[in-house]
Amino acid sequence: MENEKTLLNIYGIVVSLSGNNEIINKLSSDFKYFLSDKDNSNTQIHLSININFTNPTYEKIPQVCASMYKADCICYDYNDLRYTDYSGNGLVIFDKKNKSAEIYSTDNDFLYEISYLLLHSQVGELLDMNGYHRIHSCSFSYNNKTFICMLPQGGGKSTLLMNLLKNNNIKLLSDDTPIINNNGDIYPFPIRIGVCNDFDTSDIDEKLISVFNRRKFGQKKLVSYEYFKDRIEKENLPKTIILGKRVYSDTAMIIQTNRFCAFIELLKNCVIGYGLLQVIEYFLVGGFKDILKKTYIVFSRLYACILLVLKTKQVYYFYLSKNKDNNSSYFTEFFNR
Repeated sequence: MENEKTLLNIYGIVVSLSGNNEIINKLSSDFKYFLSDKDNSNTQIHLSININFTNPTYEKIPQVCASMYKADCICYDYNDLRYTDYSGNGLVIFDKKNKSAEIYSTDNDFLYEISYLLLHSQVGELLDMNGYHRIHSCSFSYNNKTFICMLPQGGGKSTLLMNLLKNNNIKLLSDDTPIINNNGDIYPFPIRIGVCNDFDTSDIDEKLISVFNRRKFGQKKLVSYEYFKDRIEKENLPKTIILGKRVYSDTAMIIQTNRFCAFIELLKNCVIGYGLLQVIEYFLVGGFKDILKKTYIVFSRLYACILLVLKTKQVYYFYLSKNKDNNSSYFTEFFNR
């Protein structure tokens, strides 16, 4: 059915989602923290995504040379429109000027995944322009401190966080992308949490667990926002930065380090944006204005990270062991001392 419409308000960025009810409901559940009921003629929409469960309309692609090639898609640009063909599985027509997208496919998993990625990527850019930036990290509070934990991609941020959340004294900001503003303050970005398919979720109501089939990386379990909705940290607490590293050991270890080490990791995980959902086919749209915009974003991110480092009370290396349960218990014991 193609009649659902939902508005999200993500720190002033208003997103309109319309089209297929099933996909809209999934995205609404993921971003429930940001759902908005304000829908009137005066509402300014910053990003529109229309999701169509129908065969891709390839006849709309103009006869022009490709502008970008990726392993899973080819892009064609004509005026302000970018046409992205995902190897015959789906088509996205993205209006770069008006920030609107039409997505076509008869594959539900594709429709959900590309809508989710496009939303993340474009909202991230719009937030950047307003001085709100994403950090590739997990973030939570404990004992009146906000922790920003940066791990390498695939290093187990979500697994660590899910184990920590078994402790009722821990509150969530984000499992993957907390928001930092140009004052160096941290804001929550709580959406559904994705964990590896073999992660034990037996202690969570099965109604709050779904399985998602990703195009490139296989199945993943999604833990609904409903699971942690009453445990969102909204206070501006003293900040501690954790630099996580995986070691092949049976025991975990935490060692204090300096702010310079934190700054180097922030360069990678925020300023450069390594690991962030920045879908290249919609983030790099070309042209002189786009170059200026991306230059502004880099310097704005850099400024925010410098202030975050200056406001950070402590920085630690956290060497995570093979024993996942040990990692979370060691963390809480260490910061109870």
